[in-house]
Amino acid sequence: MIELQHIDFEYEEKKPILKDISLQLGANGANVIGFIGPNGTGKSTLFLNLVGMLKPTGGKILVDGQPIKYNKKGLNKLRQKIGIVFQNSDQQIFYSIVKDDVAFALHNLDIPEDEITKRVDRVLEELDISHLKEKPIQYLSGGQKKRVAIAGILVLQSEWLLLDEPTAGLDPDGKKRMVDLIKHLIANGQKIILSSHDMDFMYDVCDYFYILKQGQIVKSGEKEAVFLDEQLLLDSKLDQPWLVKLHQELHLPLYPNKEALFADRGLAQQLMLAQLDTNSEVG
Repeated sequence: MIELQHIDFEYEEKKPILKDISLQLGANGANVIGFIGPNGTGKSTLFLNLVGMLKPTGGKILVDGQPIKYNKKGLNKLRQKIGIVFQNSDQQIFYSIVKDDVAFALHNLDIPEDEITKRVDRVLEELDISHLKEKPIQYLSGGQKKRVAIAGILVLQSEWLLLDEPTAGLDPDGKKRMVDLIKHLIANGQKIILSSHDMDFMYDVCDYFYILKQGQIVKSGEKEAVFLDEQLLLDSKLDQPWLVKLHQELHLPLYPNKEALFADRGLAQQLMLAQLDTNSEVG
């Protein structure tokens, strides 16, 4: 479990970015947690605090009941527990060949070479990028780079994976692949914390949410409780997912994802009958 106790953070004195944030990640059984909020509200700053790249100016962060230690040994231990993939994958890709970049962090931890090879091969296969193993990074697409960056974290076998804007810059196919990948990781027991401005994407993959506004948590809860609060979303400069809009405007059931909507044959029959009634009235 990750616990934040009264976390404050500021880059400049008297200009707070995070304000008195207290929460427990993983305490309620949620394995896919989403942080949503407008630009500049502190989501990325919060993520950097969670992985020890920034240190809170007030409060403390505990991982499995122990405060983060900000020395080299403590941070190495932390990053085996919590890994982050940045919005811009190029920020964490250091080698020119895929397999070398994925293995980078393991070499720093003095993992035996045969174990490194096994982990790299296993993760590349899991992410469906084994065919890119020997390929130069410069020839990869944006989506492929994101997968390589994720692979570089997964080889550490971290309990928690933080993804900051994972669909940013991806075309529709790349976005679909990212959604499928995240669902695959979730099914394999990976715990994930996400941040994104894409509300349809977040509604689809997350099961618990925190809304950040001006550096503070203004609401938390399961997807239904958060996204049905239309006024709060508007005040937070966020949009409702299209499935929620269908629910509220057309009085359809609130489906957890589009697959559930399309699988509802009863609904399809109702819509067809309604269309037939409309056509008969017009006739």
